[in-house]
Amino acid sequence: MGDRRSIKTKSAIKHAFLKLLHEKEINKITVSDLSKKADISRGTFYLHYKDVFDLYEQIEDEIFEQRKLL
Repeated sequence: MGDRRSIKTKSAIKHAFLKLLHEKEINKITVSDLSKKADISRGTFYLHYKDVFDLYEQIEDEIFEQRKLL
């Protein structure tokens, strides 16, 4: 799964993404927007995700996995 810092960083990125989704459409969200909102560097974002759509797909996959467990 990853170390504690990695988990915390991914969580910050996901929360920033969800906040930004309330402000603008997904295709208008940039890695720079996400990095600023999550208080990380763009390089840190790219350590975890290829782009904004990769992040979206991973969140979607997590939701589907959680629903399978219910």
